[in-house]
Amino acid sequence: MMQGDLTDPLYFDFISFAQYRTIYREISDPSIIFEESQGQDMGEDMPQKFVSVIVKRDPRLKNEQLPAEHSRLVGESILNRIYEIFAGTKASIPSFVLGSRPPSNDLLSMLSQLVNIFVISGFAFDGEASISRKGSSKDSKGTEFTIIFSSPATLWSGKSLKILKSNPANDFFLKTARALIFRAGYSLSNASVDYKGTQEITVFTTN
Repeated sequence: MMQGDLTDPLYFDFISFAQYRTIYREISDPSIIFEESQGQDMGEDMPQKFVSVIVKRDPRLKNEQLPAEHSRLVGESILNRIYEIFAGTKASIPSFVLGSRPPSNDLLSMLSQLVNIFVISGFAFDGEASISRKGSSKDSKGTEFTIIFSSPATLWSGKSLKILKSNPANDFFLKTARALIFRAGYSLSNASVDYKGTQEITVFTTN
């Protein structure tokens, strides 16, 4: 019997639910200073050692800001890892100038490739990005995008966390897309993640 296999979508679905319910519980009434067990790599084929350390979070962050800050950091981490793996390959995200506010079709190309990367990485069986409403400006301001994943690895956990109104949730694509779009010079509004059958449907507007 194998335990802890995060490459198994069913196990990932379960552990993701457990992680985000724990995050929601702890983030609802957080401490400024707390004790945390941090793992240390003891070498190949050796069990990990855990050491308790005292952690002090940034006191400038108010409690109500923590879910958004968590989502921002997770999105940045995923996006950085994607660039590490796929930069310079045929699967790389189309290049753009930071803060250049590229037009809608360019943003769609970037988001479509991000969807492809999630799919080839095993996150979902299939996925597609589309423009569901064009903005009125010359850039992408006011444009609404819709991303649909078929059978994502977080299908059960995403549905369950939504029912339980957990904030933050395990909406990993939305977190990563937000980081990518921020680098392009936009912010997001009216962002939502819903589930219909075996589909995860993410919708947001660029500003």
